[in-house]
Amino acid sequence: MKFSIATFNVENLITAEKPIYNDTRPRYTQEQYTLKVAWVREQLLKMDAEVVGFQEIFEEQALLDCIAGTPYENAHLFVAKPNGIGPVNAILSTFPIMSAQVVEEIPFEFLFFDEEKIEQVLEGIRIPIPIKRFSRGVIRAELQLSNTLSVLVYVLHLKSKRPILPEDLDRDEATYTDIAKGSVRSLLRRGIEACGVRQLLSEDIRLNEDRPIIVLGDLNDSDTSVTNQVIIGEPPYRKLPDDVRFDKWKYVFQNCKHIQARKSIENFHYTYIHNGHYESLDNIFVSNHFAELNNNKIGRIMDVRLYNDHIIDKTISMNKKPFYVSDHGQVVANIHLFDNNMTPY
Repeated sequence: MKFSIATFNVENLITAEKPIYNDTRPRYTQEQYTLKVAWVREQLLKMDAEVVGFQEIFEEQALLDCIAGTPYENAHLFVAKPNGIGPVNAILSTFPIMSAQVVEEIPFEFLFFDEEKIEQVLEGIRIPIPIKRFSRGVIRAELQLSNTLSVLVYVLHLKSKRPILPEDLDRDEATYTDIAKGSVRSLLRRGIEACGVRQLLSEDIRLNEDRPIIVLGDLNDSDTSVTNQVIIGEPPYRKLPDDVRFDKWKYVFQNCKHIQARKSIENFHYTYIHNGHYESLDNIFVSNHFAELNNNKIGRIMDVRLYNDHIIDKTISMNKKPFYVSDHGQVVANIHLFDNNMTPY
């Protein structure tokens, strides 16, 4: 059996004549909204994935408009508490959604402390960082793929790289030092959010190591970043005893991008362009159940498809992105489940 799973940052999806964030002007006119819905619908049909995780949904009705009249119209949909002001995540699935929840609280208190040999003043001092909630609630959904197999899907949208600046400081007036400090504030929040996700994943694996997990979304950092690696987990040290090493492998995820890169002659994987930097902000991670080197794997990643032709590098092109088109590319992973793990409905 083959199924496809995708991540799709739609960029500011809200119905016509309504503002977002603290704006006073509507984001879309009725004409612009019609174009937005048509473009999202067209992308979904191209992607043709059974499961899609969305980011930047402001209203559930807007997403319903996008899937109306498509094969997804009667699919299962869960949207994470939209309020029309800020963006939330959503999941759309042709498989039954057995349970779904929004995790808003980071499941620990983050304590900062330094290495004593570097900063003696912090010796013995642990400083709590008061970041207790995810900037966008994490969706944790269990999908029933067959009578005998379910999968956990996490849909994420971590804090962006946009600098967090003091309210009284206009970004256009900020110095490079101000921007640097603001960027580190964003990094700190994104890092703590990534740690929160890692703890949720580790707990799920501990409670049920047989259930596969897929993590997807806009992680707002490069695929080799510390924050992404926090979620994925480091491979266990090869000199550990076999039983210890094998147990640790259960907690390590695989980045579908890297799986595809090993199969391809060239690597043109990017989902976002900013100031000439081509980045892979949108990713799909799979648990060890799909790792090629796992003798007990239940399936494998067949290939990964990107839909990024609409992204424009403004440093080398005079073209402008249409207002209704997302600034992110979409990622689709095709997964082959071995028949001995499947009992169809």
